[in-house]
Amino acid sequence: MGREAGSRREAVRAAAAEWAVRLSDPACAADTRAAFEAWRAESFENEAAFERAHAAWERTERLRAFKPGVAKPDADLFAPQDAPRRAFDRRSPWTLMAALAAISGVVGTGVMTATASTAYATDIGERRVVVLADNSRIELNTDSKVVVRYRGGVREVKLVKGEALFEAAADARPFVVKARDARIETRGGELSVRLGAENAAVTVRRGAVEVEPDGKGPARETKVAAGTAMVYGPAGSHAQPLSDAEIERALAWRQGAIALNGQSLSQAVAEFNRYNRRKVRIADPSIADLRLAGYFQSTEPMAFVTAVTHTFPVRASEGEDGVIRLARKG
Repeated sequence: MGREAGSRREAVRAAAAEWAVRLSDPACAADTRAAFEAWRAESFENEAAFERAHAAWERTERLRAFKPGVAKPDADLFAPQDAPRRAFDRRSPWTLMAALAAISGVVGTGVMTATASTAYATDIGERRVVVLADNSRIELNTDSKVVVRYRGGVREVKLVKGEALFEAAADARPFVVKARDARIETRGGELSVRLGAENAAVTVRRGAVEVEPDGKGPARETKVAAGTAMVYGPAGSHAQPLSDAEIERALAWRQGAIALNGQSLSQAVAEFNRYNRRKVRIADPSIADLRLAGYFQSTEPMAFVTAVTHTFPVRASEGEDGVIRLARKG
């Protein structure tokens, strides 16, 4: 059984490495990308293997661009030093084999280990899954950044900005998330943390966590159970229970969606602006408190604006700056 499991892991890792290389080709066809999405959706194991392979491929890309001692990017990192220069063709079978070998080597040495500080970030509108060496999993939402460091028997992740979902693998070592001044600890729980302008919110999806809102020691810590959200900030902290449906709505961003359930128009606009460079503004304060409900694609603000103008007596106009402004009709 162990040999079969090992063979399967190797097969999954090899497939993930090949997908990482093929998808990096700008000429990659749509049907190839569709086949990849189907493969990745088959199992968490496939998804995790691909994230490792993708990270490794990105590292080889950086090596290719900044090879020591070379004045300009080397077109063929894998060629012998005394070989004639030739164009790097990712579609070449030989190049593909070399790339797969390079990825396997990097993954084998633990590209996702965090013996030193390692940062992961997303741009506006981007999401990213990071699988750590202990199989803990971090999902980064739009415009977010974390710094990972394993030290002193503690698995530590600092949320620098944005929002992330943390799934801590069961381990004897505590898994600690630092966000603002708080220290949030779990052993094998699943929680999301979101940083706001002043406050931060911790939502526990599974397991339990201990939160020290000011990071000043166990005497001040609060135990937060699954199905609970805790908001903390300079004015203090408070917790409230959430239903499964409320938690899933809060985490709809994992599917690229924004789930509204009674939020005001001003809240909805602020949420869409997190995911898009094209901004929406409320030009008329009298419409700011209109209440909305529904699911929207986070990166399609115009679909949201269209829904608003069709539902309420609201008009939209776009200025020379590209900002979409909402105001009451009439």
